[in-house]
Amino acid sequence: MTILAVYQDDQLQVPVKVLTHTEDITPILAEANVLLQTVEQSLPVRRMMTAAQALELSGELLEANRVEQDMEFAEVLELKGPPGYAETPEGTGQSEQILAGDSLWLFLDGVATVCIHHGDKLLVLGCRCGDLLGLPAGTSHWVVPVTGRQCLIIRSGRDENALLATPTGDDIADRYPVLEL
Repeated sequence: MTILAVYQDDQLQVPVKVLTHTEDITPILAEANVLLQTVEQSLPVRRMMTAAQALELSGELLEANRVEQDMEFAEVLELKGPPGYAETPEGTGQSEQILAGDSLWLFLDGVATVCIHHGDKLLVLGCRCGDLLGLPAGTSHWVVPVTGRQCLIIRSGRDENALLATPTGDDIADRYPVLEL
C-alpha cells in the first residue's frame, strides 16, 4: 500500500494529513506535477536478476503498461537501508536535490521513502515494488532507504544529463526526521 504524508515545511514534526488511498494521493502529487502509477505485473525476485536484466524488465513493464516514454537513458539505483541498530553520524544524511530533467522511477524491489519539497509543503511518499513515479525537471527531492531493507529502482530520462541532480542548499533533509511509511 502506498502512503503519502503531507507536511508544512516549517512544521516537520507532525503531518497535516496522511493519505492511504491512491485516489486521494494522486491529486496531491499532481499539484507538484508528479505522476504515480502502479505497474500491474508480477515482478521476479530481485535477487534472481542482474542489473542488465532489471533494465530490460523495466522497459518491458513500461511497454506492457502502456506508459508512453521517450526516455533513452536508464540507470539502476540500488539502495540499502542501514541496520535498525545503526546510529547515523551527524552530517551524513541525505541532502535535498533538484533534478535536471524529467525522469521516470520504477521501483522493482523493496521499499524507499521519496521526499518531495514543493512550495511550502513536504510530500513524503512511501514507495514500494511496482510503483512508478514521474518526476519533472526541477523537482526538489531526496530518497531514503527504509531501515534494514534494500530497494531497486530503475531511473530513466531522455538523456544521461536528465538524471543529474544538484543540491538545493536547503537544509530541509537534515531537519526532517524521516518516518518510515
